[in-house]
Amino acid sequence: MSQTERIFDILYQLSSEEGCVTLKEIAERYEISTRQAARDIEYVRTRILPSPDDIVYDWQKRAYRLSEEADTLSYWKENMLISLSIYNNAASDAAAHLNLEEALPDSMRRILSHIDYRTPVRSRIDDEKWLSQIFTAFDKHRGIIIRYRKSPDSESEDRDVDPLRLVNYQNAWYLIGYDLNRKDLRTFRLSRVEKIIISDRKAYEHDEKNLDDILDSSYGIFLSDSSEIFTMRFRGGAAVRVSSEIWHEKQRARWIDGEYELSVPSASSVELLSKLLSFGADAYPVSPESFVKEYRETVKMMDSGR
Repeated sequence: MSQTERIFDILYQLSSEEGCVTLKEIAERYEISTRQAARDIEYVRTRILPSPDDIVYDWQKRAYRLSEEADTLSYWKENMLISLSIYNNAASDAAAHLNLEEALPDSMRRILSHIDYRTPVRSRIDDEKWLSQIFTAFDKHRGIIIRYRKSPDSESEDRDVDPLRLVNYQNAWYLIGYDLNRKDLRTFRLSRVEKIIISDRKAYEHDEKNLDDILDSSYGIFLSDSSEIFTMRFRGGAAVRVSSEIWHEKQRARWIDGEYELSVPSASSVELLSKLLSFGADAYPVSPESFVKEYRETVKMMDSGR
């Protein structure tokens, strides 16, 4: 049984009515050492749960359990099932997700059979053909040479990159990497990649926390050490819909004269402009002025049929 399967089962055991699990039980159930069982518990504690304090050791029962303050039962069951549903619908290897399902209790499998995750637009298979090479680079800790075309009108060029993070964003694959020539982080859309060569050189060490901070700092897939606040307003049905959504953890929102005002940090206006236009006349930009100007120019071009 893989660690992924063990993690799902450990979470289920912690969320069950008994709510306790021992290292001995984990080791015997999965035929692993108690040392590996301890590592699995530590992985759940530090990488899965919101806080390391959500798992405590009960000395009376001599078992691990969720703390009284932890988000219990429904939250983890719901999120585990949704995650599995997404995985099952995305996986091309049927055997892979069958193995994961077999690790679940019967009750969760019955619920999972009623969950279907669908997306209107998905990456072409061609977009995903580079994944195995990127995975190899991750595994071997190697740099890669990417032949990349930034836009349909530009010429392709070779980029010497340390691959850092693979992101599926709005059903398209992106590689976050450190570009050695530009000495900065860059985002590469896999559909624009023409070739990948795994380099002989080792990838350099990079600050993962700094990368996480940059990824979390602004709305969208575009990266930058700095971002600015974009403010938009929505009315009618758009206001009702957007008021029920979270666009970014650091967003600010308020109702003004029946309109919903939303402010989010972003390193680029590109995605926000596209999002805003999708609401038609029920949305408009407020600031910064450059965003308002860009919006008006785009609407003008659309009206003129260009």
